[in-house]
Amino acid sequence: MAAIVEEITVEATPQRVYDALTRQDEIVRWWASEARVKPEVGSLGTFHFRPSAGVLKFEVAELKQGEKVCWISRQAPPSWSGTTVTWELTPLHNATRVIFTHAGFARIDEAIERVRENWAFFLSSLKSYLETGKGIPGTPPNLK
Repeated sequence: MAAIVEEITVEATPQRVYDALTRQDEIVRWWASEARVKPEVGSLGTFHFRPSAGVLKFEVAELKQGEKVCWISRQAPPSWSGTTVTWELTPLHNATRVIFTHAGFARIDEAIERVRENWAFFLSSLKSYLETGKGIPGTPPNLK
């Protein structure tokens, strides 16, 4: 199975990063235009984007306070079926290392490269939101 793995360093505590990944009022500041999600294992989160990108649904599969967030794709593009999205958080001096993994793709192709670009865009948005208070939620540039 193919995976997208990205690593960023964010000047914020692991708990602050965790909150930005799990609280719907924060998710809309860096990722989705609208979010309905509870930070509870087994809950189904719904994330709305501008019309060209539509709606994504993820089941919350694992939560470790300040350390890890894992979702399973439940409604998304067909190539995402059953894939997992995981953020692993490691404290650094005055920062947090975020290792992002979107795993379980059937193959590496042109579509997965666009997904990689989109996640890179949103990871940059997350970093910007946590460090400056301004993210870029909605739709990444290659879908506009």
